[in-house]
Amino acid sequence: MPTLTRLFQSVSVISLSCALILSGCKSEADIVVTSDVVSAEKIAEIRANIQTLHPDADSQLQAKVLDTAVRAVEDMVFIEGGKFMMGDFGMPCDADPERPVWRETENMCNATRSMDTSPSHPVELDSYSLSKYETRVKDMDRYLLAHNEPLPKPELREVEPENFQFQPDNPASTRGWQDAKDYCTWLGQLTGYAFDLPTEAQWEFAARNRGKKIYYATDNGFLENKRNTRPYDKDSGKLGHTYPVDMLPPNPLGIYGLQNNAAEWVNDWYDPEYYSYSPVKNPQGPEKAVQVKKQYQPLQTYRVLRGNWAFEVNSNILIRRESETNGKPTYSPMAGFRCATQSTEKLF
Repeated sequence: MPTLTRLFQSVSVISLSCALILSGCKSEADIVVTSDVVSAEKIAEIRANIQTLHPDADSQLQAKVLDTAVRAVEDMVFIEGGKFMMGDFGMPCDADPERPVWRETENMCNATRSMDTSPSHPVELDSYSLSKYETRVKDMDRYLLAHNEPLPKPELREVEPENFQFQPDNPASTRGWQDAKDYCTWLGQLTGYAFDLPTEAQWEFAARNRGKKIYYATDNGFLENKRNTRPYDKDSGKLGHTYPVDMLPPNPLGIYGLQNNAAEWVNDWYDPEYYSYSPVKNPQGPEKAVQVKKQYQPLQTYRVLRGNWAFEVNSNILIRRESETNGKPTYSPMAGFRCATQSTEKLF
């Protein structure tokens, strides 16, 4: 795993796993960022972009933004493109719900109870990169501060600073799809790379280990409580809410949290019928917003979320889809995201 070190005037060496020490930083010359995978020239370019985009940010905040941007590049996992059958490919009716294995059988059931995951349909994707981690609280906080926006839920943060929603390595909260989209676009402005949200097809292809017929995005395709899914609070023994993005083992591609933790926004508009008319090559979702009527909800448009809600149980096969309105007035810790880079070339 690549490591990132920061050298400061007040200390000798600080690794990425340590707290970022910013006291004593007074100017650009006080901060040196090195990376095993991001070149010194690219780091200098990112630093210059930060100074152009956020000239009013003090040196401490610029240093934090630099840390966020370089780490975002480091965290990208290159995924070679390929073909797969997207959607509900079925599950043997007698399969163990926590350890299901796909096989050809006449006794085949749907893998989910959701109609919008059918029909299973062919998809062919170009190569792309996807972040190994969901976007962290600390990185979203830096984005907001750099844009002179208030941090989420300031009153609650003041009285409950230990609340899971504010822990720096937990998934970032969002008010809706636009927060996620804007953050990834911002990373693109800082780095010069084609950062964006992944498409729904890209998300599923990665979660299924390049489109294999597996049902859970864990390290072995099965659910093994506490070890690779549904971690429990060490003190109370009760199921927690969200938790650090690297807490559980990654899937075989080296990507964390696709099965559990916060659900994740993807780039697509939601249409429950989309799988019936999706193109094969690099599907992007519906070309425009689709008005959808859900039970107990008015007719409105939705964006797609993929992945588990942290508090839900084993009914959440990874091919399951979720949808939410584009934005809400308050931040939700259960709706997070991770960024992708829409380039067929490796970043490093």
